[in-house]
Amino acid sequence: MTNNRLFVKMIFTALILILSLQSQLMAATFGDVIARNWNAWSNGNDSVQKDDLLAAVAKPQFRGEDAAALVALEAYLRKNKLDSIDKATAVSLQDDKTLELFQKDIAKLKGVNRVLFAPGQPDFNTLAQGPAGDCYFFSGTGWIAKYRSEVIKKTITQKSDKTYKVVFPNSDEATVTEPTDAEMAFNDSASTLSGGIWMPVLEKALGTIMEGTNAKSAAIPDPTVAIDVPGVPIGSIVKRWTGNDAAVFKLADTERSELKKALIKMHDKTLMAEALLLKKNASHLPWDHVYAVMDFDAASEKLIMWNPLAYDFTPQGPDGVDNGYTTSRGIFNIGLDDFMAIYSYLAVEKN
Repeated sequence: MTNNRLFVKMIFTALILILSLQSQLMAATFGDVIARNWNAWSNGNDSVQKDDLLAAVAKPQFRGEDAAALVALEAYLRKNKLDSIDKATAVSLQDDKTLELFQKDIAKLKGVNRVLFAPGQPDFNTLAQGPAGDCYFFSGTGWIAKYRSEVIKKTITQKSDKTYKVVFPNSDEATVTEPTDAEMAFNDSASTLSGGIWMPVLEKALGTIMEGTNAKSAAIPDPTVAIDVPGVPIGSIVKRWTGNDAAVFKLADTERSELKKALIKMHDKTLMAEALLLKKNASHLPWDHVYAVMDFDAASEKLIMWNPLAYDFTPQGPDGVDNGYTTSRGIFNIGLDDFMAIYSYLAVEKN
């Protein structure tokens, strides 16, 4: 009897493997997907412009591998600083990074949990910044998800027509359609999307708002791509998420005692804070990048930071400026003096 069960199990496993291999063989190649979408993306032209691809990102009809190919092709143009590409070149493209991104985005989109909040509320532990350069917003949103998750739930109202009304605590608002597959592939990580689509909804709303106030964002055809612009002040994100102004410290000009006092108040009142690291450094910390300040321990004089890229890191040597800092899902501790030496600006909610 046991042998029969084992035989049946082996047959079943073999069938699953065969079906999986067949599925992979039947899957369209990158060139196939480009070819079948070409007329829709290029408006019937032999070449497609970068802005044409970005406009297509906003269209919901491109799903799954079509959306993945669209995003991968746009990324290829961006990486190579090209304004356009012709059909023959695009269909025959064999760039390894582009093909890898295509496959990764197909898998990412299959894993999207297509509800607003997958566990019923925002989950800080699923958050990891994706390809878009929105660290200024993502880090602050992570802080809010950790400490004031009810604010995010209150911010988004899902309407019966599958649109979402987003009203931030600073009163900025936008009503947006459900994020498209291409928008989610362009902006978000697989981990973030496993927790629902609330972050893509917020990013799309932010981009819609920025299109009305930021010239660089206004020039981008898709609202969710419009958040990927440099130079957004970190104090503005603190105000957007709290409704309160921010005290902004230029660390090179701030007295140590003044900064420590502000951090103690931040801890005591659980105030939102972000920090901007502008300059390249030896500590392996990403630069031109915004971090959330999660807490401060006055006794040890250590800040608890969150890098929204949310990766793990183990330094080759003791934690410090020269080796970097032990990091788990983006969380690490840094001493006050190291913080002042490495970081450029700190914005703390006023309250």
